[in-house]
Amino acid sequence: MSDLKYMNLSLDSILKSLNRCRHIVQSQESSISRFGDIILDASNRRWDPQRGTTIFLAGAGRSGFVAKSFAMRLMHLGFYVYVLNESIAPPVNDGDIIIIISKSGKSNSITQIVDDSQFANVKLLAVCGDFDSNLAKKADANIVIESVDEDSANLDDDEIGGFIDSYMAVFESNDEVTSKLEMLPRHSVDFTDKSAADCIGDLDEKTNGIKNIYLPLELVLMGTTFEISALVLLDALVSELMARLNLRENDLIGFHDVLSSSI
Repeated sequence: MSDLKYMNLSLDSILKSLNRCRHIVQSQESSISRFGDIILDASNRRWDPQRGTTIFLAGAGRSGFVAKSFAMRLMHLGFYVYVLNESIAPPVNDGDIIIIISKSGKSNSITQIVDDSQFANVKLLAVCGDFDSNLAKKADANIVIESVDEDSANLDDDEIGGFIDSYMAVFESNDEVTSKLEMLPRHSVDFTDKSAADCIGDLDEKTNGIKNIYLPLELVLMGTTFEISALVLLDALVSELMARLNLRENDLIGFHDVLSSSI
């Protein structure tokens, strides 16, 4: 493998998560179709010059960037679109649509939006990570990207042995093993892993029964799988919406930003 071993392994893991998107479309076809139908029911500037339904997007952190990306595409399709909590966003009115992108749906800003949406006649759409979340249950339609076990790098025996030797040096010079482990990166390799058995030996006994050794080898960080999958699924949905609106890429140019490109 090249010198960029972990970058290549990370790409492999990300591609695996993207391949699971096809299964999401197949298994959630009915809900995703309703998700698209609700968007299409909104007034569109191309056939209705009178301002009607406004679509609002929301997301926290990196999910917020995914929300902005989808908002931009909906604007290109000709819908009235705003991102919530931005200074130019108008108030939400009866009949509007709120689309929330959030893996957990539990951040304060997201839960507040969900609660507030229940007091108005608005449609709530969700892209989230859990069918049983409050966000998914309250949404009129959702796309659920469930969590999978995050991949870790496959280490050969020499690499495992090297990490164990380096950590054992710390253990031997400091009796506070537990506190030292807590300061290390939080991805664990289980001692019962068959591939590591020969290298682990009596490490369990030497670390006072602690069952895992922590290694800095996460290949997919935090919410990356959810965020990338959400971005790809929503971009694919844009193609579906374009087809149902009988639009082609040339039709979107009139709504594309031409001022900033000339600055």
